[in-house]
Amino acid sequence: MDDTIRHDTADLRVLSPEEEQLLVRYTDTVIAEKGATLPDSADKLPKILCDTPPELVENIYRLQPEKRLIVVTKTKMAAELASVLNRSFTERHIALYEDSKWNADAALEEISLLNSMLLDDEGNELRVVGSLIPGIYAASDGRLLASEGYLTELGGKKLYGKQFHDSWGTLLPEEFTRDTLADDSLDFISRTFAAANLFVQMKKRTDQKIPVPEHTLIFTEGRCLVTEWTSAPDRDEAVRRVFFLLLFGAEERGDALASMLPVLAEAEFVPEPFLSDLEHIYVDGAPCSFRKWNNIFERLMLEYDEQGILKGGADA
Repeated sequence: MDDTIRHDTADLRVLSPEEEQLLVRYTDTVIAEKGATLPDSADKLPKILCDTPPELVENIYRLQPEKRLIVVTKTKMAAELASVLNRSFTERHIALYEDSKWNADAALEEISLLNSMLLDDEGNELRVVGSLIPGIYAASDGRLLASEGYLTELGGKKLYGKQFHDSWGTLLPEEFTRDTLADDSLDFISRTFAAANLFVQMKKRTDQKIPVPEHTLIFTEGRCLVTEWTSAPDRDEAVRRVFFLLLFGAEERGDALASMLPVLAEAEFVPEPFLSDLEHIYVDGAPCSFRKWNNIFERLMLEYDEQGILKGGADA
């Protein structure tokens, strides 16, 4: 029997580049059967070459209690021995590599948990539990986190990876939490505050870029967070579409009124001049310049102020 026949197991799979990069980052040592093909991604890691399967097993036993390992096999015997050993471990599972495929799910699960643990400057611990939009994550306590390079202008506490103490990003100010994120049921007045807030952010830019909707978060108090901005061939047209999506929760199509009426019907208070402006723009198809939007939102905020319902979000 040819002992170089591949070990046939359903557990073997091709990892994504991100998974492989994460695995290698946390690995201390590669233990490889002599003659086996090593993964290119692990080229810079310390390596131990083993002439026989028993030698490979001996090195796994010796190093596994304190180190994270990638084990690379060539023969069926070595692959089976390494798999059996791996199933006996309760922590620091080894990542098995064979014929360009991996059995590394248990190791990746442990590493992903480690990689999600963060510390602030005071040593407080946070755990990342999910991504909301590119660059923005939620912590297990509901606070929002911005990864390195995103929304630094908002301040917040610096965050570091717990394992390597490398710079990770920031803990956003307390008003930005998962609980204050808006959903599809956001009332129309709050939507108008969010639109005004987004317009203020656009006005502050010197590059005339507009927000990417898929990279924008809206909060119930009418604030917006944007992690990506883009240029548009026709800025006025792009701004018009962004505001329609924000105000009415739908893309502007041929029959704009069909999307507008259900939202407006439930609005408790909408100033008549603002409704007239929206009708002129979206129903009559009138052009609306950036300066005109500025006038519309300034007048709207004055109306809200007079009615005593002005919120803080529009001025951010």
